[in-house]
Amino acid sequence: MFLVHLHLTTTTDLPPGHGDDHALQDLLWAHAAPWHQLEHITVCRTFDGFVVVLFIAAASSDRAAAQAAGLISDVGNSALLKRYGISGVN
Repeated sequence: MFLVHLHLTTTTDLPPGHGDDHALQDLLWAHAAPWHQLEHITVCRTFDGFVVVLFIAAASSDRAAAQAAGLISDVGNSALLKRYGISGVN
């Protein structure tokens, strides 16, 4: 299992919305498919967005990052994620 960190920052000057952390976690679970091999999600609010940690079962860290990118791509059209931009993946 590998950890993939995502850094989401607001696309506005406003702080993250109340409850957006829980909504983001629910949204990721709702879009996770078997091929994403998602095991666990942790979402931590920051002053300008969120740090999301995805625990992904994969053969390598590169494969885990690709699976995480696929999941984020699947979720990308949501109204919630349109308020945030991904500023980093590692």
